[in-house]
Amino acid sequence: MSAETKSGSSNLVSTVISCILSLVIFATMRFYSSWITATQMNTIVGGFIGSWLFVFALTAVSNMEMLVFGHDFQAKFIPEIVTCLTLATVASGVVHRVCATTCVFFCICALYFVNRISNKYHNKGSIATDQIPIRRGGGKKNK
Repeated sequence: MSAETKSGSSNLVSTVISCILSLVIFATMRFYSSWITATQMNTIVGGFIGSWLFVFALTAVSNMEMLVFGHDFQAKFIPEIVTCLTLATVASGVVHRVCATTCVFFCICALYFVNRISNKYHNKGSIATDQIPIRRGGGKKNK
């Protein structure tokens, strides 16, 4: 199996699993909406659960785009992230308004950590410019 086929199949599996988990989280939020709206702490937990909906939806969208457009394709802020954030906020807002507000906060925190993890694992090929030794002068060093 080539590396391209392995990454393609792993992107497909990740897309399917992320879609399923997104649907499970949305259904769970709707099923337990009376429990989520019961206390103030539960509404905050509902926003946290909504942020997981955001993470899984963003993972599904990003992996689907990597399947369609190639392995080097990255999710951008305007179409993908804003759409998934809106989806998660609306899904949380259906349960309770405070869930929508806390969902936005938790989504921003989750996006920060997802970005850190992504940069850690996908930017290994780049070397910082301060680590590259700069050679000045064209002559030989041996004298």
